[in-house]
Amino acid sequence: WLISPLSIMFKLNNGYLRQNQQLRAALERETALLAAQNCTALDEAELRMILAKLEIADTEKERGMLDHQKIAKMANNPMLYSVLSAADQLTETIISGIRGYIMEKKQSSSDIDEQHRQLVDAIVSKDATLAEQRMSEHMETIEAYMNEMDQMIQLQM
Repeated sequence: WLISPLSIMFKLNNGYLRQNQQLRAALERETALLAAQNCTALDEAELRMILAKLEIADTEKERGMLDHQKIAKMANNPMLYSVLSAADQLTETIISGIRGYIMEKKQSSSDIDEQHRQLVDAIVSKDATLAEQRMSEHMETIEAYMNEMDQMIQLQM
């Protein structure tokens, strides 16, 4: 019930992608912390399965679909999940662009994959502080790639 109105709000503010990413980063940190506090054996198995699927995914589109949704659900906070889902709808193409850039630049997204593995390890060990830290590091990496892409675009103009 919250996703649709928030999606409209984010789309109306389409020029503010950096602010959207900042909001996502703050919410993602909180979801990682809460997910670590709420992690069950079933959640651990599902997270490990997602990591395995990431490793064999053929395209970045497939990889993107496997990303942070499970962690957001594990936070067990419908408000956080709804706001993140709405923000994700706006930034879906940007995230795909960042993933494409990473793949082009490094011919692999192994650093992102390693961040995902470390994040999952922190969550399943129920270390909320470390999970929040790992998510922060991941979001900082995404923002650094966004900055690189912005600089490249500026140079091409």
